[in-house]
Amino acid sequence: MSKLLKEINNIPKAYFSLKDLSKISNLEKPSLKVAISRAVKAGEIIKLVNGLYTKNINNISWENLAVNIYSPSYVSFESALNYYNILSQQTVSLTLATNKRKKDINIHNYSIVYRHIKSDLFWGYIRKDDYLIAEPEKAFLDLAYLSLNGYGHFDPKEMDLNLLNKEKVKRYLKNFNNKKLAKLINSTLF
Repeated sequence: MSKLLKEINNIPKAYFSLKDLSKISNLEKPSLKVAISRAVKAGEIIKLVNGLYTKNINNISWENLAVNIYSPSYVSFESALNYYNILSQQTVSLTLATNKRKKDINIHNYSIVYRHIKSDLFWGYIRKDDYLIAEPEKAFLDLAYLSLNGYGHFDPKEMDLNLLNKEKVKRYLKNFNNKKLAKLINSTLF
């Protein structure tokens, strides 16, 4: 086992960056990049995205990784509704809200989808373990909002609406300041 791999095995994180490796290795950056490339080719470490690697893909919190590789972002839409058991269908992709450009990333057959929302709608999330996730009511409204322009699939028949705090939905709905959304939510929930 190479010295670099021994150093990597002492990293307490599920994934690590080139910057992390440069802190623990005495190799110069060009040499470090070559050593990492060789370790990836030999299957000793796994490249996730440019500059991020892991020793074991099964130890990764995909939510944490997704929030960190494209920030600011938080888990929302179908993924958050699925997490809270509101959505009855399993999700294919991990879906996140961002106020940056929309983006799709595939990492080892795992799909991460970032959907753009306006900056003034970038709120209503909490810290859960090691990532950010929308509150159930905000995820519900985020998805409904995106569906107005065909960017999301909003089907209340696939949801357990009893798990939502209807007063919080009303309060949050006012912050969206959107008549079409208000009409959709009022016909769905109230």
